[in-house]
Amino acid sequence: MNLGEHPMSTLVTGAGGQLGRRVLTELRRRGLPAVGASRDGEVRLDWTDTASWKPALEGVESLFVTVPMAGGLSERAGAFLQQAAEAGVGTAVLTTAMGAEDGPPDSEQRVLESRVRDLFDRWTIVRPNWLDQDFTEGLFARLARSRNGRLELPLPKRAAVSFVDAADVAYTVVAALTRDEHHEREYTLTGPAPITFREVVKQTKGTESPVWRYKKLDEAGFYFRATNMGWSERYVDTLNERFRAIANGRAAVVTEDVRRALGRDPVPFAKFVREAVI
Repeated sequence: MNLGEHPMSTLVTGAGGQLGRRVLTELRRRGLPAVGASRDGEVRLDWTDTASWKPALEGVESLFVTVPMAGGLSERAGAFLQQAAEAGVGTAVLTTAMGAEDGPPDSEQRVLESRVRDLFDRWTIVRPNWLDQDFTEGLFARLARSRNGRLELPLPKRAAVSFVDAADVAYTVVAALTRDEHHEREYTLTGPAPITFREVVKQTKGTESPVWRYKKLDEAGFYFRATNMGWSERYVDTLNERFRAIANGRAAVVTEDVRRALGRDPVPFAKFVREAVI
């Protein structure tokens, strides 16, 4: 699809991912012109191929940006944001992750957040906690499928996380793309309450989720298992940093930002489990 066919449209990066797919679907459900971009999507966008950037930005007025975690792509993505601003893109919404603002100043996510603030007059930063959907289509599901339903992490089963539903994140992104009151806002999105991995397994066992059991590994054991699955050392290091945040209780924090953004309570994990379809 040529973006020129849809002047003044929204470009959704990572359109095949958990968030990008939902953002694109919701924009189109509302009848808004939007196109999905990825390396093999309807519009080709490859962070490592600068020749793909200009064509992807043709006719774009607003932009949703999500960048693979620990992909070493922050410099490229930052240059893309610069090109987008120079091309006349007026609105940018960026997703990073809960706690990104507390990372080192040179961390990939903090660098991108700074670029968005500097380059765009209308910007919003969305920092979701771990997603409910990580248990059905994301990281935890992939790990469990590799171990016959047993999720193995370097965390005690009583470690708690205020998991947030991907739909709540997508609706917040769409609100930020379409309504002025969300400009220059930063949202940290969580579910309504923390839930332990032990409680998660109780709720997902016997459902369509592949997560039926849980086992604590030490960090070295997780590192060995994850790299054997083909995951890069950099990615595994980043995951272990996020797991340490869970172990320290920082991922159990509950915010009011879903309510601030959407005017309603976030989706509870139990409701997600009841309605989940893989």
